[in-house]
Amino acid sequence: MPKLRDQRYLSNKAAFLEYSYQALQDRFTTKEEFITFFEAIESDEVKNLFLRTASFYLFLVKCGDWQVDIPGSNKTVDYLTDTYKYIAIFSLIESLQDKEFIDFYAFLVRRKTNVTFPIKDKKDLEYYYRKYKQEYGSIRQSVDFFNSLTSQKKADLIKLLDVKNVTPTIENLSKYLYNVRSKFVHEAQLIVNMSGRTTMSSYGKRIVVCKLSLRKLMEFFEEGLVTYFGKHNNATTADRKKRGG
Repeated sequence: MPKLRDQRYLSNKAAFLEYSYQALQDRFTTKEEFITFFEAIESDEVKNLFLRTASFYLFLVKCGDWQVDIPGSNKTVDYLTDTYKYIAIFSLIESLQDKEFIDFYAFLVRRKTNVTFPIKDKKDLEYYYRKYKQEYGSIRQSVDFFNSLTSQKKADLIKLLDVKNVTPTIENLSKYLYNVRSKFVHEAQLIVNMSGRTTMSSYGKRIVVCKLSLRKLMEFFEEGLVTYFGKHNNATTADRKKRGG
């Protein structure tokens, strides 16, 4: 669980709880159910993180648009605001990283990794790098987040994405979704295939058929967020299953 030194969200509980409810109200049948869920969260530290994450989601994604103030341009351009919201969603997922980040060098020299120096060759170095990425890589956080969805939600997500010659598992599709994020972060490739209409694009040398919309991705994110914090509260398993659909 990430540790926040800043407790401003819990200190302003009334305002941020209302923001959080606006963000996640579609995941609860009543406001009372939402408040019960929040109050059952196990500690003030986790409550604070919940309020921050949910309210950031409200402002950055659910009710946030990328506004353009350029003569001759629409104020809101669909593919620009979709890109902005998509990146924000994955930034919020990454912010829930349970382990404190360490770089590859620190990973190698820590006692727990049990590396024998000198490392023999490139093959051994690649082995340790794969272990490092599995434990601290951002893709791992994305895979874990979507893998926490209910079986039905995972099946729904899989139906909306078809990457040719890639086994349709939630792990593979989570990696694809994260790599779409990376294409913008590292190569400035805008996200233009999240309109909800069926689109075809390339992923390396593979063809991708996408029916996933940004709105639908937001629903999956909301479900995952409730599931994530549901693991840190005293709500019953039955209640969580009910919310997960």
